[in-house]
Amino acid sequence: MAFPAVAGVGDDLRGCGSPESDPADAVRLKVRSDLEALRRAVLRCALCPAGERRFPGSGPVGAEVFLLAGLPGPGAVPSNPWGYWWDFMESELDSWGIKNDMVYFSTALRCQAEKVTAERLRRCAPYLAEEILLVRPRLVVVSGRVAAVALRLALGDEVPDGPRAGDVVSVYGTRFLFQIDVSRLPGDPRSVEIFRRVLGRGKELLKREDGKCSRGRSPDRS
Repeated sequence: MAFPAVAGVGDDLRGCGSPESDPADAVRLKVRSDLEALRRAVLRCALCPAGERRFPGSGPVGAEVFLLAGLPGPGAVPSNPWGYWWDFMESELDSWGIKNDMVYFSTALRCQAEKVTAERLRRCAPYLAEEILLVRPRLVVVSGRVAAVALRLALGDEVPDGPRAGDVVSVYGTRFLFQIDVSRLPGDPRSVEIFRRVLGRGKELLKREDGKCSRGRSPDRS
């Protein structure tokens, strides 16, 4: 089974194409429109109790890196579902040479629920599956157990059960790097060290793909 291909959205959005091979503007606009429609659907979602704020993902179609946390972060707003966690990630990604306009970030649970349950994650799973399909990132960084469980609910048994930080798996042609929970980082130098080490592996994965692209070959996502 594979993600259905979005016509015209391919390697060029992952950095391997040439300007001449860019997809038609109409296709780009359609995919962007679909992502905006998904954002609106999350904001007006009625699957969970009324009164809870909803947080859609944020970022561009074709982002190189998709950051997935389990829950909305402290200080989250609809335009920034990671809240204050994003301040830390910005500096880390800048050290990669990855700018904000190359990153999409989202959460598995779309509201700030007091209790995380499998049923709540299951309700949000279709949003996550569609989001990954539309964004088509080169790498998805999955931060924490809640995010990993939600990803398995969204994409199925091809996602491993109980992955460890640093594990990498290719599902439907996209690489997923499992990471410790970003919520552990504030005030915990050891967790920050592990987080950075795992991010370093992600950087190496992207560099390896870039090398294959520069030699004129399609990236190997096996």
